[in-house]
Amino acid sequence: MGFPLHFILHLLMLPIWVQGSGSPHRIKYKNNETAVFGENVTIFCNLTTPADIVQITWQKIQGSLPQNIGTYSSIYGETILPPYRDRLHCEVIEPNSSFITIREVTFEDEACYKCLFNVFPHGSHGGQICLTIIALSGLKTELQSNLDSEDFLRFIYSAMGKPVPQISLFPSKVLINPPEEYLAQNPNGTVTITKMCNISLETVRSLGLQYLTVRMDHPLRNEEKIVPLSVKQECTSHSPYTWLRIVGLPILLLCFLSIVIYLVWRKKK
Repeated sequence: MGFPLHFILHLLMLPIWVQGSGSPHRIKYKNNETAVFGENVTIFCNLTTPADIVQITWQKIQGSLPQNIGTYSSIYGETILPPYRDRLHCEVIEPNSSFITIREVTFEDEACYKCLFNVFPHGSHGGQICLTIIALSGLKTELQSNLDSEDFLRFIYSAMGKPVPQISLFPSKVLINPPEEYLAQNPNGTVTITKMCNISLETVRSLGLQYLTVRMDHPLRNEEKIVPLSVKQECTSHSPYTWLRIVGLPILLLCFLSIVIYLVWRKKK
């Protein structure tokens, strides 16, 4: 039977061995597997000793109760049971290795799965693989001007995932106070983390910063987002009194000089 080479290599590298009590049959499998939400995942079991296999059964453990989800036998082939009929593929790599592929995994698929080899005349022997689903959304950022004070900007950044992403702002020295952190549990099992902070415009100007950097760390991937500090935002940091000094003082000086010149001219006349 032709089969993708990477599946066979995967089987050879499975690190966990389990041997049934008083049984000569050993099963090689992986204790834990991780899948990305919305993608496909394949899990394996391999009976490492030659045996007369009557049937291979895959079960999903719901609470403490096992639920049959698929079987394979040389006589009847593959049988997939609801609710996995359209999402599960069960196959045997001859002669004694089995895998199942779950398509487009959801958080409801996060559970432990058992592979059972029904061996004649010794009965069933199996192993258990626990599947963890992870997910991640992109970073979101929002930079707000503050109407009450022109000395700082309000900055909000967030991310959603499972497990909870870690998000940080750089350089941290622009922060007036440590960020406020909020965690929100979503119905689908993910968590949204939101941080709010005040950015000192005085520090931004003294450092000559043109942008801020937000970093996200997660088992799925790491990501950085550049948040530009626009010229308009930097300019709004000047108060009306500052502009009055910058523009008004030269005008007053010019008026004073004009009056002096006029008085000198009158005196000479």
